[in-house]
Amino acid sequence: MDLLGDIIKGFDTNPAINNAFPGLRDALSLVKGGTITPEEYCRALLLAVQGHDVYKQAFEDLDPDMQEKVKRYAAGEEPEKIVKRSSNFYIPPSPAAKHHFKRMEQAGKTSSSRAWLNAKRGNSPVIYEDEAKTKVMKAHVDAPFENWGLNVKNTPAFTFVPTTVIGAQNLVKHAKSIGKRVRASGYRHSWSPIYSQDGEILVSMLDLEIATAVPDPSSLLPNAAHEGNDLKTIEVREDVPGFKGKKRMVRVGAAVTNEELRRWAIAKDEWSIPVNVILVEVTVAGVNSPICHGAGQMHSALSDYVKKIEYVDANGNLQTISDPEWLKAAAGSFGLLGIVTHITFAFDKMSYADMTPKKIPVNLAIPPPLEYYKKEMIPKQLRKKYSEEQLETARLDFVDRATKDYYSEWFWFPFQKEVFVNCWNTTEDRTGVIDYPIPPDVFFQWVQGWIGGILNDNCLFRALPGSWQAYLLGTLAHMAQPPNGPFNRHIRTYLPDALHFRRGIQNMRCTDFELEVPIPASKSDPTKPDYSVVQQAWWDAIIEAYADPAAPMRLAIELRIMGDSEMIMAPQNGNRFGTASIEVVSSMSAMADGSWGPYAQKVANRWMALKDANGAKLKVRPHWAKEWERMNVNGRPWREHLKKESYKDQIPTFIELLQEIGAHQGWTIEDVRQRFSNSLLDYMFFQE
Repeated sequence: MDLLGDIIKGFDTNPAINNAFPGLRDALSLVKGGTITPEEYCRALLLAVQGHDVYKQAFEDLDPDMQEKVKRYAAGEEPEKIVKRSSNFYIPPSPAAKHHFKRMEQAGKTSSSRAWLNAKRGNSPVIYEDEAKTKVMKAHVDAPFENWGLNVKNTPAFTFVPTTVIGAQNLVKHAKSIGKRVRASGYRHSWSPIYSQDGEILVSMLDLEIATAVPDPSSLLPNAAHEGNDLKTIEVREDVPGFKGKKRMVRVGAAVTNEELRRWAIAKDEWSIPVNVILVEVTVAGVNSPICHGAGQMHSALSDYVKKIEYVDANGNLQTISDPEWLKAAAGSFGLLGIVTHITFAFDKMSYADMTPKKIPVNLAIPPPLEYYKKEMIPKQLRKKYSEEQLETARLDFVDRATKDYYSEWFWFPFQKEVFVNCWNTTEDRTGVIDYPIPPDVFFQWVQGWIGGILNDNCLFRALPGSWQAYLLGTLAHMAQPPNGPFNRHIRTYLPDALHFRRGIQNMRCTDFELEVPIPASKSDPTKPDYSVVQQAWWDAIIEAYADPAAPMRLAIELRIMGDSEMIMAPQNGNRFGTASIEVVSSMSAMADGSWGPYAQKVANRWMALKDANGAKLKVRPHWAKEWERMNVNGRPWREHLKKESYKDQIPTFIELLQEIGAHQGWTIEDVRQRFSNSLLDYMFFQE
């Protein structure tokens, strides 16, 4: 019943564990007594693994400036002092990103790879990026590809890094001439197999040089760091008609990252994208293509805010789409249209988030359905007596936040007694506005993610029982969330800062399974939503987390409430009363030891069985970019379920719209299939 006590006892009775993680046992005693700060606990984890080989390698991979900062933190210096002279502290690319791009650049430099290329073509393909033919596009031969989650791997024949629209056009024309397919990627954060394939062409919007360039937040992109890169631009255009100057068209290059967009928006303090994912290490096009989303009942998917798409089609011609009906397919088309170069979004006038983060007892943050109490389905570790009146008050508060707040999100970290509740609204009043997280917090968040990444790859940490791993990681994550001090109980910050309130999560690879659950109508009042389904989904994941002694859920259960979507292929499409975007996230060790897959499938089985008040099964769909493709629904492959059940009506409509667009712009569906598809998309859209 007392997991932390068991862990401490395990350290006491096993000297080998105590010696492998020096000082950690004492830190855990302080955790048990509630007398340790988040910074102290994180530092204890760092010091406990400082002698391990994986730590030494990770430290060696840092640049000298970050090495010095980490040394000072390990020695006990506070983050405020460490970044005192870095008012514009900028975190470096994640170790994963640097690893991917270094491998890409090293490809083709060995004698064997040069021989392969010469046998294939006689010499390197030359793709010019300008009309004068003076600028040659970077090309990498036979570069191994792996995504951030390490579950998709292949070897494209060529990986190109375009920086101009002309370059992208010439590249597609070249691909057509040699019969190759072309797929684009950015930071490679999608888990589903939507990338290129063996022997085809990968377009990488980033390389090591582009990804490591520090942006200038005081100027419009492009800046000195990205001079001459057409795909790294942000331009404010005309007002969105009908909104009296409160919305503005903003044209964003496909290679612009969320971090660059955030910094630009705050420096200008005029316009902001209204929704986004938390992650900053991702390109804008990479977020838009698989129809990603943010949070808030009033908000749709990111693709719903697209007003224009500029792309290079299957013939190498530059095309634009701004027709609202066409955009329902084009703005969320998984790269099938072609290589997107720019996206124009409807931005809102800058507003400011009034963040009031809370940590609420797990039974009261999102109360379990009453029948779960009556049937004693709640895990023993979380059972606590509450009156029905207390639970009803908590339920109404949850519904109120889910229904009315601009942004609504809940996190439960494994084996914690509280839920982190991140729900807030916006204001036009900028009084007291700060850039949040402040630089010391950004550094601390970076350290947390960096240590998490080290633990991920640490064979000694992986040798600990899964429940210990989950508790150690979950405690770090929970303690680090606000409020964790008097300063951040109420934060007024720029909207983009609030959307991206965590800055170091990209440092730790993870597994991630997410479904979009339609919120059904209430049986008593069909004009209102029934949130009991959301309560059930949330607690089903928690129950399964406790049911397996291996503790396969080692990082978080996350819930975001959002609206529906007009995108034809969006998993939220048709969800009149909104959507519960719910996901389970774990460490790479859970995937390596084999416990993650069965847990994710059990959670999927529960979520896919959810019903409305009348007993009809809900049309639950996966997030396109997350893990689902290798899983099953009722014993058959999930891709088959999507094609024949979930999207059986949407797929024909999607294809018809693409055909209509192609008829006007000079290409066919067969052109699209030959040039921009892959095996997953072939099955979904082009096979009977």
